[in-house]
Amino acid sequence: MAALPHNPQYVTLPRKDYEWLLACYWSPMTGMRDVAVDLLAEWGHDPADHSELLDEMEIELSGALVDTAADLMRDRGLPDLRVTPPA
Repeated sequence: MAALPHNPQYVTLPRKDYEWLLACYWSPMTGMRDVAVDLLAEWGHDPADHSELLDEMEIELSGALVDTAADLMRDRGLPDLRVTPPA
């Protein structure tokens, strides 16, 4: 196996960890494409003209909701039990 060059902007993950993250965090949440369509229409654009942007917005909106929900749970003192087992 060839050595990977060190670049502080990137990390290397085992494939199983990458696949887990992909499944948990980078999968679009139900309804986020509809929100993206509504946002584009609200700004006066035809969503049908922006399919690549809709794809990106669907992922970004999903991620933003997950991050916000996680922040709220942490703010209320709830630990992530996937990482820190209960005492």
